Amino acid sequence: MKRVPIPVVILLSAAAIALPWWQGTRHMDFLTPPSEATLARARARITASQAEKSRLFSIGRDYKEKAAIESPIRAAPAINPGDPTSPAPLNAYAEHAAEGPSAFIILAVHLEEQGGNARALLAWERVLDVCRPDDAQRQAALSGVQRLRPVVAPWNIDPLAAKALVIEATVPASIPADALEEVLTKCAHELNRHSSGLLKFEPRVERPERKGQQAPVISLQLTAEEPGGASTGFLDFPLPAEPDQLRREILSGAYKLITSQLAATRDFTPPLPLSEGESPSMALETKITRLCWSEFGKSLLPGNHP
Repeated sequence: MKRVPIPVVILLSAAAIALPWWQGTRHMDFLTPPSEATLARARARITASQAEKSRLFSIGRDYKEKAAIESPIRAAPAINPGDPTSPAPLNAYAEHAAEGPSAFIILAVHLEEQGGNARALLAWERVLDVCRPDDAQRQAALSGVQRLRPVVAPWNIDPLAAKALVIEATVPASIPADALEEVLTKCAHELNRHSSGLLKFEPRVERPERKGQQAPVISLQLTAEEPGGASTGFLDFPLPAEPDQLRREILSGAYKLITSQLAATRDFTPPLPLSEGESPSMALETKITRLCWSEFGKSLLPGNHP
């Protein structure tokens, strides 16, 4: 067998290396410096590549936080949850207020895991209305309420069993307010829904005749429909021209009147005031618990106020 001469081997080896290199680099410019755009794209690719690699070997913060809740090994709740699927009273677990917000959070998570959403919602609400939670605990409870309210049936579906209240708006007759009655009716229905059917607000528009020039101001109050009932007192604010803004102002006013009334009792932790830009509709749904809605209604009924 004849051997291939060494010069031929060297030539073939060089060609095997040089040909692919030439084909891959013949259109590349090695003399002109890269532009800033090219360098920026290269840096972005390197950063993305490093981030992708780091995710392969690290545990994200969100995963760590979820793991604390989703771990299959967890101590039993300090508060007895009862049967997760059985009905519970509106003030369920309130007698355990001394256990603190952390105990209610553990209880709520446990009940959600067991499929007891109705009881879990009650536990989340207890963080808000019978405890003094810190910001993180309050946010966890608000998120829990926001998550479960849409999937838990209204507490009361019988309009005749709801406490009858009135949402009253007063505007002088000389001030144009064509959309007021329609908007107030929609707000009353919205308050009924936020209260989970525990209260039934009837809209009432008052247009008194007053002498002299009147400012475009609306006076809002919440009161009992029955004679001898109490009132939250009036809250005055400028009358918006746009219906959407009018709805927002009425709901904001209702929230302020309700929370002010609840602040007068020592039995419950009053909801926090509305923050700037916060949706009053969402605050009425989540910040005011169903137990507080019920207690607010009671506070206006005859025989339940000083």
